[in-house]
Amino acid sequence: MEKMKKLKYLMNVKGLSMILAVVFLSGMTACNQDDDLLSVVTDNETVELEVIADADFDELDDLVSEGMAFAEASSGARTNQHRDHRFECAEITHDSENKTITIDFGDGCEGLNGRVRSGKIIITYTDFRFVPGSVFTYVLEDFAIDGRQIEGTRVIENVSVTIDDNPVFHITLTDGKITFLDGTVATREVDRLRMWVRASNPINDEFHILEGSTANGVNREGLNYEVTVLETLIYKRNCREGRRFIPVAGVKEIKKGDDVIIIDFGDGECDNLVTINFNGRIETIEISTHRDKNDGG
Repeated sequence: MEKMKKLKYLMNVKGLSMILAVVFLSGMTACNQDDDLLSVVTDNETVELEVIADADFDELDDLVSEGMAFAEASSGARTNQHRDHRFECAEITHDSENKTITIDFGDGCEGLNGRVRSGKIIITYTDFRFVPGSVFTYVLEDFAIDGRQIEGTRVIENVSVTIDDNPVFHITLTDGKITFLDGTVATREVDRLRMWVRASNPINDEFHILEGSTANGVNREGLNYEVTVLETLIYKRNCREGRRFIPVAGVKEIKKGDDVIIIDFGDGECDNLVTINFNGRIETIEISTHRDKNDGG
C-alpha cells in the first residue's frame, strides 16, 4: 500500500513537472514571438528612418543643383533648366561677384506635393556644375523639411573627366544632423559618388548613387550604424512627385550593432515599396510619404 502511494506521488510530481515544463516552454515561445514582433517593428522603423534621412539630404542635393542652374542661367550660361515648383514660394538671390547663391524658403513654403520647407540653403561655388574640377559647398541656416530640422555641411566636387560625360560628383557630408519633431536626433556623415544621367527632357533625368558609397552616424536610438551601397541606387526625377525622393532600384546594407539589414528598392517602378532582409528574415514594407509618419508628430 505504501509503495502504491509513493508511486502515485512520484507520478503526480512528474506530471506536474511536465505541465510546468510545457507552461515554461509556451511562455518562452510567447516571449520569442514578442521578441520577433519587436524586432520586426524596430527593423521597419530603422529602415524607414534611414530612408527618410537619406531622402532629406538627397533632396537637398537636388535643390542645390536647381539653385546652381538658376545661377548659371542668370550668368548667361547655357543650361537646360526647367521650372521647379519647389522654388515658387522661395526667394533666390545670386551674388555672382562672390559666387554665392541663397535659397530662402522663409518661415514655411509648401510645395505642390504637400512638403513644407523652411529656412535657408547657402551655396558657394568655384565654377559651374558641369565643369570638371568645380566645387560647390552648401550650409544650412534654420533649414527644415516637414518640420525636421536639418544641419550639416555638404561639399560636392565634379570629378568627371570631360564636360561631355554624364557628370559624376564626389559628395561628402560632415556634421550632418536631423532633429525630429519629438526632439530625437540622428547624426550622419556621408562619402559617396553620384552620377547624373541627363536626358533631353530634364524631367526624365536620373541620379545614380554608385556602388561602394557609404554613410555612418548615430541613429535615434543612440546606436552607431554604417550604410554601404551594394548595388547602384537609381533615383528618377519623374518619380518624385507625391512620394519621398527615394530610389526606385538598387540595394543598400545597414549594419547596426550585430544586426545586418539589406534594403532592396525594387525594379525601377515609381512606388514606395522596399524589400528588407533582416538577419535572414525577408519582408516587404511601404515607406510612408505622410509628413508626420515616424517624425514623432
